[in-house]
Amino acid sequence: MHNFSPNTWEKITPSNKTIWALYTDGQKWISKELDYLQKGETKTYYYDDFGIKKESKRSPIILLQFRKSPLSGNLDTLPLHEFKFTKTPEWRSTVGFQLNNSQTSYQGEINPFPQKASLLTFHPFIQYNNVENHFVFLNVEASPIYRKAEIEIYNSETKILVDKVNILNNHANVIPLNKYGFKQNELPLFICRSMAGIPFGFGISKTKEMLSMEHTHPPASFVIHGERFLVQKQIKQNWFNLLKTQ
Repeated sequence: MHNFSPNTWEKITPSNKTIWALYTDGQKWISKELDYLQKGETKTYYYDDFGIKKESKRSPIILLQFRKSPLSGNLDTLPLHEFKFTKTPEWRSTVGFQLNNSQTSYQGEINPFPQKASLLTFHPFIQYNNVENHFVFLNVEASPIYRKAEIEIYNSETKILVDKVNILNNHANVIPLNKYGFKQNELPLFICRSMAGIPFGFGISKTKEMLSMEHTHPPASFVIHGERFLVQKQIKQNWFNLLKTQ
């Protein structure tokens, strides 16, 4: 967590801030006052710092939020931000993984996704030569209520359905990819028709010496002019119609 502005041209008054941690138990958002950051200060927190019991198939996302006023212990919806932040670029946090002497990270700020949303992404990040490949799907919604969705995995060239995998909202969903045997000239395609999120490719060398993480961008990111999100909607609809579930 960084308590300083990522640019110097937007006028944001620096201040000391209290950090609150939030996670869902499937019914309510559970809040906990975590720490206090001086202006200009940076601190690192690990998953184990929050005392949340890990489950083999579930990894509830823990959200860290700067607050001016305290939160009640149980909340029905995710609270809004209280501070004014920069927009170009947006206020940054860094989230990542560490294993032995290797670590990898990404810009970890995330805003809640609407429930009526979807995912379409191509995944060119599979690595070979003794690398364990994973598809990581991050979702956050304002509601703490667990709901399930399904990710469909296709070979984008043959349009063949490879697998269907159940996922949860407000989680980091991890799908191992090596078992599907994608070749180097094949491009996997991932579709979720009822949930949106941030897709990542996560690689771990089998010697445990290196980590890598890359994320893909939504179709609107590749549109320069015009109504970007209308173009994205049309691209999604074309693929969704082409790849009917089997």
